[in-house]
Amino acid sequence: MKSKRTLLPVTLVRIAGLALLLCALTPGLVLRGSAAEKAKTSAWAIQVEPVQAEEGQLPPDFSMAIYEDLFAQLAKTDKFQQVFRGGDHEAEGVPNLLVLHMTLQSFERGNQTTRAVTTVAGATKVKVHLKVSTRDGNTLVEKDVQGTVRFFGENLKATYALAKNIAGTLCDASLANPTKGAGQ
Repeated sequence: MKSKRTLLPVTLVRIAGLALLLCALTPGLVLRGSAAEKAKTSAWAIQVEPVQAEEGQLPPDFSMAIYEDLFAQLAKTDKFQQVFRGGDHEAEGVPNLLVLHMTLQSFERGNQTTRAVTTVAGATKVKVHLKVSTRDGNTLVEKDVQGTVRFFGENLKATYALAKNIAGTLCDASLANPTKGAGQ
């Protein structure tokens, strides 16, 4: 029977060999993963415009939160090569640019305390009309989308829900690959 002292170096050599084998296989896995990500990405870039609403219809904090949450949600997806803010001059030279316009349909400010106490009243709801088009005006997606916070959470959580729903709508939309010169 071998002593514990002679088994320790053998065990360490086996662990080191296994670690080297895993390191050797990892680059292939990383390359395959990034190729799969590139395959999911469409050839489109998108520019997000601020929410259009009549004055006083949507509080400024909600308008800004919708804009920022949507920008963050779209940046997380693999649907678009790049995501630009409205007015970004870098977007001017980008081929195959889509422009996302949102028009407020309705806004109902709820009450967080009422929601927490009753769970059936006090919901905050934001509904927008979404329109995604190319630069030359061809509409690719047009839909009404809503964000709601019904139970627990701050009123601004409705903007996060709306942004997530819009990003999901765009991810599910079948955007045809742009033809040469499309969207210019």
